Amino acid sequence: MDRGELGAHGSGATQAERVLVRAAMLYRLFGLVQLAVALALDMPRYRHPAGVLGLVAAVSLESAVLAAVMLRRRRLVPWMIAADTVFNAAGLIVGAALTASAYGHTWVYFMYPFSMVGAVGIGLACRRLDQVLGLTVVLAVTYVAAAVGLHHDPGWNAVPNTGAYFANTVVAWAVAAYLRRAGVRLDEVGAQAVARAATLAAEQERLRHARMLHDHVLQTLETLARGDWIADSGFRAHIRAEAAWLRSLVEGFGPGEPDDLAVGLQRLIRDKALMGLQVEFNGTRLRDFGDARTRLGDDAVRALVEAAGEALNNVAKHSGAGSALMRVNVTADRLTLSVLDHGCGFDTATARQGLGLRQSMQTRLREVGGVASIESTVGHGTFVELSVPLLEAAAVPRDASRRPGALEAGDAAPPSD
Repeated sequence: MDRGELGAHGSGATQAERVLVRAAMLYRLFGLVQLAVALALDMPRYRHPAGVLGLVAAVSLESAVLAAVMLRRRRLVPWMIAADTVFNAAGLIVGAALTASAYGHTWVYFMYPFSMVGAVGIGLACRRLDQVLGLTVVLAVTYVAAAVGLHHDPGWNAVPNTGAYFANTVVAWAVAAYLRRAGVRLDEVGAQAVARAATLAAEQERLRHARMLHDHVLQTLETLARGDWIADSGFRAHIRAEAAWLRSLVEGFGPGEPDDLAVGLQRLIRDKALMGLQVEFNGTRLRDFGDARTRLGDDAVRALVEAAGEALNNVAKHSGAGSALMRVNVTADRLTLSVLDHGCGFDTATARQGLGLRQSMQTRLREVGGVASIESTVGHGTFVELSVPLLEAAAVPRDASRRPGALEAGDAAPPSD
């Protein structure tokens, strides 16, 4: 359902209130029908016909006014239902006075069944159970007073008769509460559907623009960066960097906050492009899912970006390869970033230790509880894997949820021979 449809049909909460108004008015109409039947069948049994007709006229007029106001407002107004309850209580007294005690348990005493039906409105209008019970007590006490004081019914018989009041009002209150909750939930689901539709439309538009950029501008830039059409190597490197930035944009990695992992990796890839190293970045998980990036602490982000930069520096300086593959993976509690090249490789058993590749990366990752591993074979390239723990969801700062992007579990690329 779009916003136009929501506007045309009203919210779920509004629809729920309209249903409750109609239900209350239908109950009231049924009570008036009962009243008319009582007059038609039992008029000779009344001692004061004029008084009975006056009471019927008052009840009908009050019901008409109540229905008109409620239907116009399209909701039940609790204070008006409270006033109606007092009116019906007074009607019970007047009706009992106009009815002989012998007919106190028949339809001749029409105000009792009428007030019973009207009591449903109490449960439908009042949102708090204590209010419902309070107004129900007014009717129950008035009925008992009229039955015992005017019709001389024994209390043990009159009091149980009030149970129907409480049954009607409490059941109506429970049904109305459920219907109102359902209306609110319908509004929430509708708002979510509208938001999802807007997000989908925006994503489809982004993909359409991305396809156009990819098929025309990006391919042209990457062709110029690789070919011999531009003699100036510095300018060619600049075009390569701009192509790397445009590719990240086309693939869905837009601008983000400075301490975000995707932003740091984009900057890193662009910098390496200026050095002549082409980095193919597989960040599908990072783009499509949102939880893991919010569970990375700022120190972990910096350590990952710095260590990845060190790995790419070594690809550019020592591997002899002009390109590298960088991929992100995440499990339930760890995020892993891998860098693979198909350069000359080296012998990890005899490689010099110190402030170089292995120790510098391991030191950075160890400070944030992470680990770094390197696999390399002479003549078959190098595979670097950087892994850091994710924060527990409950420990993520509230502001962290504003970071764009996402991650989902998947497998990192294995080392390739």
